[in-house]
Amino acid sequence: MHEEDLEPHKATMKAGGYRLDDTRFARLKQWHGVLFQLTSAKYYLDQLKGRKPNLGKLEDSYEVMALLSAFILQYSKCFTSGGKGQVTLDEHKVFVPGSRALVAHKRILAIRHNVVAHNGNSDLVFPDLGVKEQDDRFVVKHFLTFAIPMNELDAFEEALAATLGHSVLALNKHLDSIGEKLGKIMLLDEA
Repeated sequence: MHEEDLEPHKATMKAGGYRLDDTRFARLKQWHGVLFQLTSAKYYLDQLKGRKPNLGKLEDSYEVMALLSAFILQYSKCFTSGGKGQVTLDEHKVFVPGSRALVAHKRILAIRHNVVAHNGNSDLVFPDLGVKEQDDRFVVKHFLTFAIPMNELDAFEEALAATLGHSVLALNKHLDSIGEKLGKIMLLDEA
C-alpha cells in the first residue's frame, strides 16, 4: 500500500482534530496490535455466540468455523511473538494460576495450535474414511467433521475479559506516566 492510498483515511482522523504519530506518545503505539486483536476477537466471539446452528447445511458450517478461527487467531496473536516494537502478552502476568480463565486460555491456544493454525490432533476434528464396495470397484470417500465448542464459549469469554482487563490496566499505566511527564490528564478516546 502506498502513502497516497492512506491519505483519505488519515484525512478523516486529522479532521477530528488529531495529530498523527506525535512522538511524545510513541510508547502507546506498541499497543495498537493488542487493542485491535482483542476488539476484533470480542466481535467474532459475540457473533459466534449469537448464531443459531443450522445443522446439515455445509455453508453454515464454513461460516461458524470462520468465526471460530477468526476469534482464536485474533485472541492468540496477543500471546504469540509480535513484530518489532509490538506488545506480546505473558499469560503468567495476565491470569491467576488455576483460574477458569487460564484453563480457557490454554484451551484457546491448543485449538490454535492443533486446528486453526496447524494440522494437529484435536478432540474437535473427527476424520472418517468411508468405503463403499460395488461389484467391480471400491469407492472411497474422506469425511471430516468439525465440532464447534459452543459449550466452551462462555469460558473463552472469561479468558478474553481477563486479557482485556490486564491490557487496559497496562495501557493506563503508560497513559498515567506520559500524563505526569506532560503535566496533563490523559484520556483514551475509545470511539
